[in-house]
Amino acid sequence: MLFNPQRISARAAIDGRRERTSATRNLILATARRLIIEGSGEPTAKEIAEAAGITTRTLFRHFPDMGTLLITIMEQAQAQARGVMDEPFPSELSPSKHWQELLHIVVERRTRTYEFILPLHISPTIQRHWRTQKKAAIGKGVQRRRRRLQEILPKHLTSNTLLFEALDATLSIEFWISLRVDQGLSVAKAANVLSYSVERIVSRPG
Repeated sequence: MLFNPQRISARAAIDGRRERTSATRNLILATARRLIIEGSGEPTAKEIAEAAGITTRTLFRHFPDMGTLLITIMEQAQAQARGVMDEPFPSELSPSKHWQELLHIVVERRTRTYEFILPLHISPTIQRHWRTQKKAAIGKGVQRRRRRLQEILPKHLTSNTLLFEALDATLSIEFWISLRVDQGLSVAKAANVLSYSVERIVSRPG
């Protein structure tokens, strides 16, 4: 095949446009998530565009309407949460010997996931759309979360009903919302409070 610089240049230009399109789309989504978390539960297209440094015309070129934008945030958050929940625990760490290391992994994963799905619990539009899903599916997610916690804790902790329920509540999205929204803590401070709370709960299981 003969070397064709024009074809290579055209292909590079197409790839460049795709990268810029993807980058702008991700910027819009990230900006909308940030504004929702910072207190604007229902940011306008103008507010998002100004915060992202783009025009509203550019925003609507990527998302036909605000409902589509918010639903995309919801779908991304749910996909990310499922991905984190499906991450396997290190095979060399056993609950009987390394439950503390495993619990630390759980705390880190919950922090990462909860911060990403936080807009789902703040935006009125996302809340309305999310709540139309079957309650059984939402309940299934809660049970899955509890099972993952039970998998990494030793028997003497899972058999302690009060301790397990306190730990599960502390590691819930509701606790994260309280730290980030109600108390207005930064991600770093909220993560420190969460880790401290978990450590205090398990330090004296008796």
